Amino acid sequence: MERSSCALLNEGVINGRVWSFRDITDRVRAEEALKESEEKHRNLFQNANEAIFVAQDGKLVFLNPMSVNLIGYSGEEVMSMSFIEFIHPDDRGMVIDRHIRRMKGEEIPHLYSFRIIHRDGNVKWVELNTVSISWEGKPATLNFMSDITDRKQTEEAIRQMAYHDTLTGLPNRKLFFDRLGIALAQARRNQMGVAIAMLDLDNFKDVNDHLGHDVGDLVLKEAAERLLDTMRRGDTVARFGGDEFILILPELKGADAVQVAEKLVDAFRKPFLIDDHELISTTSVGIAIYPGDGMDADALIKNADIAMYQAKQTGRDRYHLYKKS
Repeated sequence: MERSSCALLNEGVINGRVWSFRDITDRVRAEEALKESEEKHRNLFQNANEAIFVAQDGKLVFLNPMSVNLIGYSGEEVMSMSFIEFIHPDDRGMVIDRHIRRMKGEEIPHLYSFRIIHRDGNVKWVELNTVSISWEGKPATLNFMSDITDRKQTEEAIRQMAYHDTLTGLPNRKLFFDRLGIALAQARRNQMGVAIAMLDLDNFKDVNDHLGHDVGDLVLKEAAERLLDTMRRGDTVARFGGDEFILILPELKGADAVQVAEKLVDAFRKPFLIDDHELISTTSVGIAIYPGDGMDADALIKNADIAMYQAKQTGRDRYHLYKKS
């Protein structure tokens, strides 16, 4: 109950007092419920298994303990820093752009991922879900951030297995054809050439037969390294299977192809040093060039393969440019 009273006056003399009572049970219950609700929400934020924070004007104005654990800085340090400082430099532009678009009222997905840099220097992948709110009368965002580093690493491992050769780490057939399709499309658009170089190791069967497949695998891995060291950054070096490799050489003309072929052959004239043993395994290279030697992937690969066998038939340790018979 809530009690109030007033005096009864007669010619300035108090003759009595009137009391009034009001039932405020509902109000008390509501206030208690509000306090209980606030306490529950406070406990929810403090004990949540994901980082929860409020960002306003580029600063973190509220954060829970999990946010501190995820970023690695203390709460006091975080409050004095800009949120953008925690984001990986390569991802800052994307995050800023999304924020600007959201502030302009654009409808963009609330959930997205990017990298942050922990205080110890480790890079972590996080997934952020952002909701626009009002904080102390000003626009702000309520953010829920989860560490998805393990998931990203698993996804990358799966992607690596799907598109790369397990022995050498080079692109496999699937990734090769994807990249060749892109290279041919660009060549048609820009009216440029694209060369395909097919090669394998001369007498590699003898290595496997006499020294075993373990030694053969070491030779293949070293061969992959030599190819990567020889080619340009924009070229693709893929393993087609066995001791057969195939290369995509964009924006390459006939004269340039000769220089590349000579470099490839020369790279394999140096012996392979395996377990203190020197092994000689040169290479034969066949090259076909778009558009003259083929207008699509199948034709180019077929003709590069023909050129490679012409190189083998004429003595190995050499290259051949495809020529129509």
